[in-house]
Amino acid sequence: MLKGSVGVVIPNYNYARYLPERLASIAAQGEPVGEITFLDDASTDNSMAVAEPLLARFECPVSILRNDANSGSVLRQWARGLERTTTPYLWIAEADDAAEPGMLEALAGRLAADPASVFAFADTAAIGPAGEVIEDSGKRYSAAMGDQALERDAVFPAADFLRRCLSPRNLVVSASAVLWRTEALRAVFARLGGEVDRWRCVGDWRIYIEAVRGEGRVQYEARPFSRHRRHGGSVTGSAPPARHFAEVVALHAMLRRFLAEDPACEARMRHHLADLRRAWKLG
Repeated sequence: MLKGSVGVVIPNYNYARYLPERLASIAAQGEPVGEITFLDDASTDNSMAVAEPLLARFECPVSILRNDANSGSVLRQWARGLERTTTPYLWIAEADDAAEPGMLEALAGRLAADPASVFAFADTAAIGPAGEVIEDSGKRYSAAMGDQALERDAVFPAADFLRRCLSPRNLVVSASAVLWRTEALRAVFARLGGEVDRWRCVGDWRIYIEAVRGEGRVQYEARPFSRHRRHGGSVTGSAPPARHFAEVVALHAMLRRFLAEDPACEARMRHHLADLRRAWKLG
């Protein structure tokens, strides 16, 4: 049932040094991978020289799309890959991350078993530039505000996921840990339209919020299948803290409208913003 069911979109910008590990981790997923779209956003390093011979080893169809100029937009690259996807499920595998074998099988199995689920995601370990393990899971971060929602496998109704996992912060700590039902993600982009250009630091968070505003469910796999790389060259790592903070404030304003009046959520938002001010030395 799962053979060839997943389209993989690989957004890349100057990540040549990470591509061998990333592409090996995609190959290790085996039969669920039905097609690959490699998106190079006008890299100035040797990304293409590294990627092309490695991509040629895959037996599934592979498309390579290169931008002449950098788009400056993560979500625009997502949308471009989405346009090329023909499979029922879509994995946006960021080029600087990696994954353990079996991730796609586990997540695709969950989506196949529950047609009402819009996406499935796995717990995520954090690794450094050289692949060193910084955190063996994201569970400590997710539980820091007192909710143990992501301690074990779970299925969340959409409204519950919005309240518990997307407010006051995004507990889907890596976009590379998510497997989308392709049509659900298409619907999200159609609803957002040009709004996607507004978000440069928290675009993935905005996408998840929009995905769970209606009916449906979210599937969660508690095994830390995904490996998210932390380094200064990432989009969030290189963004000015003030810009990032302003986007978080804007998303909080949006969440207040979606969640209606909730004193507990409001208190958690204030606490989270205070934490960010301290961490980013914003005064």
